[in-house]
Amino acid sequence: MAVSANVKNVKLQIKYLGEVKDGKQTYISKTYNKVKPEVADQDIYDAAGIIAGLQTKEVFSINKAEDSELVEA
Repeated sequence: MAVSANVKNVKLQIKYLGEVKDGKQTYISKTYNKVKPEVADQDIYDAAGIIAGLQTKEVFSINKAEDSELVEA
């Protein structure tokens, strides 16, 4: 049987460089919920760049997390 994935929830996570403590790099994560599943990856990345531009910390990574339900097609 074929299985398809129905995207239920999308989140944008921006991870910033924090302080170096005891010789180890720390990170600060900000997560933005309720991103519309149909939004293009490029648009999400562009929005993350705008948000990051309002911060004083340097961006370490930009991540998109999807929560999907698997159903039989």
